Amino acid sequence: MRNRLLAKLYSELKKKAYDAYFLDISNENLYEFVDVKDNLVMKLTGFTGDTGLLLVLKNRSILYIDGRFTIQAKKEIKDRSIKVVKLSSRSDIYKDIKSRIKKNGILAFDPKIESIKTIKCMEKEFEDKNIVLKCDYSIVDGIKNNKLEEDQFEREALFVLDRRYVSKPSKKKIAEVLFDIKNLGFTHYITSSLEEIAYLTNLRKKPTIGKTNVLPKAFMIIGVKKSYIYTDDILSKKAKIYLSKNNIAILPYDMFYSDLTKIKNEKFALDQSLNNYYAYKKLSLKDDKASIISPLIMPMSIKGKNERKALLKCNIIDGVAITKAIYHIKNMVMNGDKISEYEAKHIVDSYRVEIGKNLYLSPSFDTIVAYKENSAICHYSPSERSSKNIKKGSLLLIDSGSNYVCGTTDITRTVSLYKRKAPRKIRKHYTMVLNSLMSLAMQVFPYGILGSSLDIVARQNLYNEYLDYDHGTGHGIGYISNVHEGPNRISPNVNIDKKLNIIRIGQVMSDEPGLYFEGKYGIRLENDIMSIKDRENKYGTFIKFMHLTLSPFDRDLIDEKILDKKIIKELNSYNKMVYRKLHKFMNADERKKLRYDTKPFKERKEV
Repeated sequence: MRNRLLAKLYSELKKKAYDAYFLDISNENLYEFVDVKDNLVMKLTGFTGDTGLLLVLKNRSILYIDGRFTIQAKKEIKDRSIKVVKLSSRSDIYKDIKSRIKKNGILAFDPKIESIKTIKCMEKEFEDKNIVLKCDYSIVDGIKNNKLEEDQFEREALFVLDRRYVSKPSKKKIAEVLFDIKNLGFTHYITSSLEEIAYLTNLRKKPTIGKTNVLPKAFMIIGVKKSYIYTDDILSKKAKIYLSKNNIAILPYDMFYSDLTKIKNEKFALDQSLNNYYAYKKLSLKDDKASIISPLIMPMSIKGKNERKALLKCNIIDGVAITKAIYHIKNMVMNGDKISEYEAKHIVDSYRVEIGKNLYLSPSFDTIVAYKENSAICHYSPSERSSKNIKKGSLLLIDSGSNYVCGTTDITRTVSLYKRKAPRKIRKHYTMVLNSLMSLAMQVFPYGILGSSLDIVARQNLYNEYLDYDHGTGHGIGYISNVHEGPNRISPNVNIDKKLNIIRIGQVMSDEPGLYFEGKYGIRLENDIMSIKDRENKYGTFIKFMHLTLSPFDRDLIDEKILDKKIIKELNSYNKMVYRKLHKFMNADERKKLRYDTKPFKERKEV
């Protein structure tokens, strides 16, 4: 079935004599979670994943995705003119695009949604075929419908985070940025990153129920004399006063581009991966001297004393909420009550609202509740129209998280809905994934080790059974911000400066191994972990992880016989902590289930 909008784009390409047009799932701020009205790839293909690049040729299209979305894309894309290609590396995608365009061809793109880095990399890749990259956002303007569609960036008033929950005021953070760029010879720093702007200003918002974005929609210019935030968001009276005290002027969102033309003779710096190509063209840059790696990458990633303390608080709240929600959903199913994935999703979200009370802001991403074969789809999320009824006799995967005024969470649990014991093979796979999670969480390592090097720790017991999962093991987690934050990543494919991928004390990341069997079931378990100092000796400073997430694993899915001996000790310690911190918030029935799920395993002596 041909997508009407895609057919129109094919026609426009022919009229303009372009060989192809490409679109990332992106927006002007290059933010990961794209609002419906800005998600042109979804409108053109029906694909709802949050990462992908669409190449539109004259009568066919290529959708490039990574392994997380293979099953999902197969299920969602109905237009036969769209071919799905699985490629994880950006360089491999650019090579494939080059192979599909003739020599001296024209490849058009929307400069407002592509990063400077993306276009620079493509220009370099296409040099030998003399492929021309042409800016043209007018060709896709007709696909957008701003008036009729809801904007994810709601117009709630921005507020200033409580001083208890942040380690530094805005003035100090801005001073640190200016110190860093001055040493490089610059006077201004430009950023389109919503995460960076939220960090620098300490501003957040509470979106309407169901929405996820807590960040100001803005651009920012940091200057030696004054700084500027460009936003149309409503600001509370306190927020306006706070910005003024921190020497930050407030201007309309759309003035950002015109102001760039005024400062083009200044010595400014920007990170090419965080700013769109349209801004780059407005600056009329003739070389890349202004390009730097953001000075905010490490300060954002390494949580301060107040943030670390706050994270312990928000993870207790979150642990209570998700544990209660899981017990509630499981009870309903086992009692024969009718419940769909979509309804279960709202139960999970509502428990967080109820338990979090005035500390709760929003889900940190769209909650995943996946039953039976849907659990094998990594980023599946049920909709009201398309949602399976949850019944006994299979697995249920719940991947969810929240933003609170004291932190961000991300947790996955796979739950047994079998009346008796789950099949032996499922228990084996679940236990292997649990072994993987705990192996990484208990690993000690010296400072200087890369996150990419730690990935094998989680996968080794799966490799020994010729199994694997097609996604990274861990991503950095923002602080009341984007749940996916860099640069700390635990993955075999890390496309960033290796020095930035060194695991440092105070970083928070996910630990989320899994196993997926298409058409059958999927198992993923996830805890948030924080790197902390262990000890020092002649070999240097050693680092270890501490668990932040507090929720039990499903006892009925653990095969104790294949549970690694060392991991039994770690798991017993974790379970003891979970029970101690959560039990007083549970009712009698919940406490009884919690006691069962966290009861100690018999520790086996090493032979």
